[in-house]
Amino acid sequence: MTSSPRRFAAKQSGFTMIELMIALLLGLLVVAAASSLFLSNKRVYGATEAVGRIQENQRSAFEILARDIREAGNNPCLRLDGVNSDIFGIQLAAPDLAFWSRFSDGISGADGTGANGSDEITLYAANGINYSVNEHKRPADAITVSTATAGITDGQLLMVCNNDYAMVFSASGITPAGTTVGHAGAANCGASFTRPRSGSADCAAVNANPGYCFWLGAGVARTAADVAACPGGIGQSPAYVVAPSSALWTVAANGRGGTSLYRTVGGVRSEIAEGVTALNLSYKVGNAAAYENAATVTAAANGWARVNAVRVQMTFQAAEGALQRGDVTGTEGAALSRTLDDYIVLRNHQDIQ
Repeated sequence: MTSSPRRFAAKQSGFTMIELMIALLLGLLVVAAASSLFLSNKRVYGATEAVGRIQENQRSAFEILARDIREAGNNPCLRLDGVNSDIFGIQLAAPDLAFWSRFSDGISGADGTGANGSDEITLYAANGINYSVNEHKRPADAITVSTATAGITDGQLLMVCNNDYAMVFSASGITPAGTTVGHAGAANCGASFTRPRSGSADCAAVNANPGYCFWLGAGVARTAADVAACPGGIGQSPAYVVAPSSALWTVAANGRGGTSLYRTVGGVRSEIAEGVTALNLSYKVGNAAAYENAATVTAAANGWARVNAVRVQMTFQAAEGALQRGDVTGTEGAALSRTLDDYIVLRNHQDIQ
């Protein structure tokens, strides 16, 4: 009889309670350290993103505003500085004299009219599409231009100018793909261009002035009939038709619980930069060393016409947007903000040496 050895089941063992508690404690420490590192990196990323958005808004705001300030008063013909009012005329029967007087200055401002007591500034120019004048031989003649008038509509306010004079009028007789611009509509003081009368709104007085012809055409010799038909003179330099415009810069509520910088052109307001909480402006007039506020410039004789530089100070605050509140706050819970100064020169108000 054979016998086989007895087999015994292996002894089973597991973690003791103490070992399990130690393992859990070590795991919690690792998770806590990882969570702390994650939260720290998230806060750094949020703060970096907030500062980056501030810098991006600063760059776009100053770039576009500086461009408008530099080009204030620009037009393809002559220098308008508000002082030489006898070269700038208005043919309109019912003009907005405040607008057109400021247009000839190129710049106008107001103190504390915006959100948080911010200032505002309006820049005027005629630097859009310009149409070269091919012919304007008689004061009442429509203006013949070199390219199709697809960008012009009846009733649109335009300016025709050469190196001697500028005249504002309401366009008429515009046709699709046409090349003539009329100025005989009811919105104008008669059908004839006359020598400017310092922006007078008196149509009878305007029409009493001698008729002026802007351009006979390149290489066209003047005849006695031309001289007789244009008693106010005949332009000796090329002329252009262009649309005057203005850009109003303000700080206003943006509907998202904050304020933004806005640019308004032709009644259409565009948001340029969010988080702008303050816009402070001051102006250098003539050879003065100090920069003055808008009220002081307005009170000075021909003050706006003599402004040659603008100091712009803007304060930007981090906007929450897709970020969390903790990402846009700095020390002591205050919102992250930056203030930037810039000095911008008006090219068209600088004295030519």
